[in-house]
Amino acid sequence: MKRILSTLLLTFVSLSIFAQSEQEENSAPAVEKTPYEKSVDVFKRGLRLDLNKEKTSYFKTIIGIQAWWRAGETNPGTTNALSGEPISNFSDFSMRRIRTMFYANIEDKYLLFAHIGATSNATNSNINNNVYVHDFQGQIKIADKNYIGAGIHFWQGLARLSRVGSNNYLTVDHPYFNYPEVNRTDAIVRQMGVFARGNVLGKLGYQVSVNQPIISTVAGDPTVGGRPMSKGEMLDFAESGHAGATEGMTYLLKQTNYNYNGYLYWQFWDIEAQSVSGASQMNYFGQKRVFNIGAGFQYQPGGTGTYREDVNGDMYIQENDIKKLAVDVFLSTPLGNSGGGFTGYAVYYNYQYGNDYLRTLHVMGGFAGTDPNVPSSPQGPGFSQYSHGTGHIFHTELGYTLPKTIYNSEKKLQPYVAISYKNLEGLDETSFQSDCGVNWAIIGQNVKMTAAYQLRPVYMINDLGKNVVDHHAGLFVAQLQLRI
Repeated sequence: MKRILSTLLLTFVSLSIFAQSEQEENSAPAVEKTPYEKSVDVFKRGLRLDLNKEKTSYFKTIIGIQAWWRAGETNPGTTNALSGEPISNFSDFSMRRIRTMFYANIEDKYLLFAHIGATSNATNSNINNNVYVHDFQGQIKIADKNYIGAGIHFWQGLARLSRVGSNNYLTVDHPYFNYPEVNRTDAIVRQMGVFARGNVLGKLGYQVSVNQPIISTVAGDPTVGGRPMSKGEMLDFAESGHAGATEGMTYLLKQTNYNYNGYLYWQFWDIEAQSVSGASQMNYFGQKRVFNIGAGFQYQPGGTGTYREDVNGDMYIQENDIKKLAVDVFLSTPLGNSGGGFTGYAVYYNYQYGNDYLRTLHVMGGFAGTDPNVPSSPQGPGFSQYSHGTGHIFHTELGYTLPKTIYNSEKKLQPYVAISYKNLEGLDETSFQSDCGVNWAIIGQNVKMTAAYQLRPVYMINDLGKNVVDHHAGLFVAQLQLRI
């Protein structure tokens, strides 16, 4: 693992030096924007109403969709939830995300941001009850490029990948472990609290926040990745002899303790503009010169509970603090003068929840049931996977934007590859997961099509009772992204 990290960091630094020298050699006077570049600017502007001549006060609306078609191999023991029949493959159409955002800026000093939408609406979803407020926050400028704010917000810190905007991915979707408590102690990665964000010392970007969890009212069973429970509910499961209530098993707790989050990053090249929403950018298609190194943390006191037995053999709950650390590096740079570019990102996460904590995640998994008559995967049916847990995760994404001389167009073609390595206490074997695809940026991130193929590890219990990788299953995703 250290070799992998060292090699990647050396690669990023080498590319940064190469791009720096190339920029100095190829510097040229600014030229007028092309019609394509002007179209990009129109889309980025959004639907905006300026409120004064200086354009320091305005109201802006952005609407967007991500529409999917996916097809892939299901985990062993999967049934169709509607018919009950066993299935080994499944395909469907879905609206991965529907977004409407509202910005109000008064004199570049007072900001309001509201975000309403829906997430993960598949043909098997309850789409009638899936539109809700994602963000509603207010911010006040306290110094140039520095703000304080409050509300339900996205400023969660930890890593660049843990605050990325859904329209700004390099890959077709995020890798899931970057939002570890999604819909468990937060609402679609948002919590309520206060935050500060901005730039200081010229190059140092920061964001810090103090928040409270948003806990689901549904207790849920003490299963892998289940919803938070109170200590009393955990003990009730133990007294009832529930299979998941055994000594050493760890689950999320219902609690309202404040949690503390932060992320700092040094910007060696261009200074990035912070979005009002808190969302970072993972993909400039190599057209912007950015080289950042960052580190972050999240700390949640009393976030999990572990089953323990006292000297009399009675069960009690041991509280654990959730501690997360991350370090990352991001590089975006043009290569040559024909629109080519490189995008690279690498991040290391260290998650500490307590003994053997695991979480599974199944995006739009309502189509899948479990057949009790055949051996099934412990990570769940359908396209479920172990997303994260106590342990270590390393992830990298690399993309190359083809120069326009290859295909004679200012539209961007960008092949990419991503690899994730997970070493989790609760599993008996480490895993690798891969993702490759290509982006066709018709108008930047605003009008984009993506085709991707993902391979996830499928765990099974072997003859020795070990939870190990049995095989890898494939999933193809085609996406249309449109944002105005």
